[in-house]
Amino acid sequence: MKNKFAFWFITVLSLILVIYVLETSVVMPVWTKNPLPKVTVNKPVVKEKPGKSDDNNAKDEPIPDTLVAGDSKDARTKLFALRKKEDLLQSRFELASEDSMYLVLDLVRNSAIIEMKGIELHDCRILHSEVSNSIKMDQSEALLNWMSEPFTVKHIDATIPKISFIEKIAPKDSTEANKLQAEPKMPKLGDVFIVMDFNRNLRLVIQQDEKPDDEGKKIISDLRGKYNKLEIQRTLQALTKFNRQPAMPQISIVLSKFDATILYKSLPVNLKLILRM
Repeated sequence: MKNKFAFWFITVLSLILVIYVLETSVVMPVWTKNPLPKVTVNKPVVKEKPGKSDDNNAKDEPIPDTLVAGDSKDARTKLFALRKKEDLLQSRFELASEDSMYLVLDLVRNSAIIEMKGIELHDCRILHSEVSNSIKMDQSEALLNWMSEPFTVKHIDATIPKISFIEKIAPKDSTEANKLQAEPKMPKLGDVFIVMDFNRNLRLVIQQDEKPDDEGKKIISDLRGKYNKLEIQRTLQALTKFNRQPAMPQISIVLSKFDATILYKSLPVNLKLILRM
């Protein structure tokens, strides 16, 4: 009788624990929209022109969004799209004044564009993309504020080196030089898997479309395992503290191996990103 009671007690307790783990780590992150971080938007200051009266200034004031949109759903949707386009142009204008390359992630055109001074240097076609629900399902002021300024990278992990070079030992004399190959072999093009964490709680994952070789599979698996381990640790902390931290919104894109390699090796270390979606 005691053994039977202990069996059912352990079974029920284990079942409750499993349900709680599934709810906190699977159900809640999928069904709920994690709030985007609050961002303060620095609006450009417009200087008053000399000779303008107060009456003229009052006429030049912008019309509030609520009056423009009214109660029409189509009008509000159009206004939301126009404001996103305005933020995109403002961000591009801001980065065009800097002497550094930056990345424009255009999920509307399915392109990852490397730009400098407003000039397109290389266009990488996005073959497939996935966007977290917290970004894709949000159509509020919080999303506009979140996307209003360029994102700045905080941490990067990749399976390929940022800079690769060929080491060649100079020959001692002409006889030894003739025995050597005329040109050294180019290093092997490794399989690509990149994780970029930006400010304002954004993660960008870039992976290649081609199937990796055995060595590449192991390296990619190790990098994936690193971030899966961090997620497991967060889940265990939620079990002990009964408070799960908001999941990081993530955008995953798939490029060709060639484009993914060019993108990673050409972009600066202090990368800035403009998002269009």
